[in-house]
Amino acid sequence: MKQYEKFLKEVEILSHKYASIYFNVELEALSMPFWSWDEIQKGLELRKEWEVDKELIPFYGDWHDLFCLNGNTGEIVALNDEREVLCSWASVKDFMSCLSEKEIVYDDESMEGAVHHFGDSRGHEVKH
Repeated sequence: MKQYEKFLKEVEILSHKYASIYFNVELEALSMPFWSWDEIQKGLELRKEWEVDKELIPFYGDWHDLFCLNGNTGEIVALNDEREVLCSWASVKDFMSCLSEKEIVYDDESMEGAVHHFGDSRGHEVKH
């Protein structure tokens, strides 16, 4: 984990710049902030309870859907509530290259009463 500590300590600031991420070729909104270093540390203790493999370091999500860094390989994975890998990035560099400043606006009618999760394709890009 030492070699990834810089990324994890600074990941929280990504929320200030990036609004979305290219996720399996689709642009997806980042609806939550990236976790702080303290939140990441607390999250390490919750992995077993939330059925997250011990080599994975969660750094974004609501514990149902998560972005995790594999502390052994450097790969970043997006997991759903069933802990299936929905998307993966081979490295921190690959992950960073998929972040986007574009904001996604969801159609209120199709999202009413629904919770947006990774892989939903109900959004569209806002043109600036």
